[in-house]
Parts: sequence; structure tokens; C-alpha cells
Amino acid sequence: MSGPSGPLLVSFDASLRYAADNATPTSAAVGYVVTDGLESLAERSVPVEAFVSSAALELRALVEAARMVSEIAPTASSVHVSGDADAAVHVADPTHPATPSSDVARRRVETIRSCFADIPVVTYRVVPRQANDRAHELARAGHDRGRR
Repeated sequence: MSGPSGPLLVSFDASLRYAADNATPTSAAVGYVVTDGLESLAERSVPVEAFVSSAALELRALVEAARMVSEIAPTASSVHVSGDADAAVHVADPTHPATPSSDVARRRVETIRSCFADIPVVTYRVVPRQANDRAHELARAGHDRGRR
């Protein structure tokens, strides 16, 4: 399969909505953006029916993005991943000493690394929420997609 073979930028985010008690999650969604630095190659909002924790949800967002990269650009020269959830970024980054704390997180990290396995250079970076606006917007939009 061919596709973009240059460097790609991936941004991801997750979103939870809560009930009036501000403690009970009522809805979850993830979003991601894959670009070549000039134009968007993929943008998705995905409602999530079942979730374990916000950290696992952030990893789910990155799994969705990684799967898209492996589908549309398996020959990319590099992938530069950014997200505003430092725990998810650190646990996914094989150069960071963090390790997944649950079976769900371990499986998701394995999936992410498998999707990126043939890409020569993969970097991870934690960014402030403002630098992750588009992925955040898409994650929030996923709540509405789940209601349809």
C-alpha cells in the first residue's frame, strides 16, 4: 500500500462529559488529526461507548490515530505524535520509563507500537491544551456523533 511517505504529524485527544453531579461520566469520545504538516490527511471524531478511565480513553484516541496512520501512510518516514495528556504520551513513548498500569493500557500501548513498528522515526511530545485545539474539538464533537 502506498500513501504519504514523508513525515507526519499526529495530534490526539479524549473528552468526557459528566452528569450534573460533576462526578458521573455520561459520555466519552476521542478525536485525532493526521497531517503532513501542510494539509490534513485524516480527521476523526469517534464516540466511545465503554471506557475504563480518562487515561485509557486518551490511549484509545492515540490507538485510533495510530491505526489511521498504518492504513493511510504505512511508508511514512517519520511520525511526530503530540497530545496534552502527559500520562498517555509518556506511557506510549518507548523511550520514556513509564509503564502501563492496567491490562487495558498495556494492550493499547502494544497496538500503538505495532501500528508504528515499520516507521523509522516516531517521536512523542506533550503539548499544552491550546496547541492541541483541533484534536480537542474533534474529541468533543464525538459526543454528538454518538447520539445520532
